[in-house]
Amino acid sequence: MEKEYILGMDIGGTNFRLGLVDQSYCAREVKVFSSASVYGSGNTVEQFAACIRRYLDTYADGKRIAAIGIGCPSVVDAQRRRLYSSTNFPGLEDIDLVEELEKRLNYKVYIEHDAYYLLASDIRKYGLDTAGTIIGCYFGTGLGAAMYIGGKPYIGKNGTACELGHLPVPMNDYPCSCGNQGCIEMFSCGKALERIGKTYYPEDFIGDLFALHAEEPVLRDFVEYMSVPVAAMANIMDPHHMILGGGLLQMKGFPREYLRERVLAHTRKPYPAANLDLIFADGEAEKGIVGAAIRIFEELGR
Repeated sequence: MEKEYILGMDIGGTNFRLGLVDQSYCAREVKVFSSASVYGSGNTVEQFAACIRRYLDTYADGKRIAAIGIGCPSVVDAQRRRLYSSTNFPGLEDIDLVEELEKRLNYKVYIEHDAYYLLASDIRKYGLDTAGTIIGCYFGTGLGAAMYIGGKPYIGKNGTACELGHLPVPMNDYPCSCGNQGCIEMFSCGKALERIGKTYYPEDFIGDLFALHAEEPVLRDFVEYMSVPVAAMANIMDPHHMILGGGLLQMKGFPREYLRERVLAHTRKPYPAANLDLIFADGEAEKGIVGAAIRIFEELGR
């Protein structure tokens, strides 16, 4: 049988990646494009489709492409066809994105919240038994989270499950990009770390903040905020495994063991705290691309 490929895409606010993945689950021909060059064009859908088409013409010629899978840093509807909001990649909201791309590209298209693709890749990488409940929490510009129950992604009634970054911080009116105020990702993710750097360490490169200042109170408080949504999810779901990942945890000097300590401090005793399985994931750049292929090959019955 001719080898099949999934064109996997991982969209970020700064860049997005494309790569071809077969059932060996290794990403090939991975290329990086500027996000701003697409959403700053005035016609995001058309420019997005044109970028995909150029990639296919250049790198997929002669290959059998079974489908295209796109991981979006966005709230996705229950039918996995529309983006409710996409603050880091504007111009794709409130349209049937699957229909718009399929008619321009002539390939089957799947869209998903990017955390579900990241989690699919991590489940495979770490050989986790999917019979139970597995949760992934990925700290980057925002907090992306996903959950599998019995081997199936849990997305909720409207498709908006696991929006952990929008747990409220009481007595706080700090504005969040979602439109609410006081959401915890405004104190525990990349935007908050950037604010801390500008306020407290203006002479330091943001990537060095933990290496230089991890023991200082303002960064200890930052990690404390990171621990709260993780512990809340652990207390609610009593999961078999929790995966912690994302760009923040890959930073030089990030205090992983202090984060573990604070998660367990906030987790219900004796259980789930006594045997909570916290797995710190690596930061493979192709993880979202591979996760798209895993999910779509499953969907296609391969």
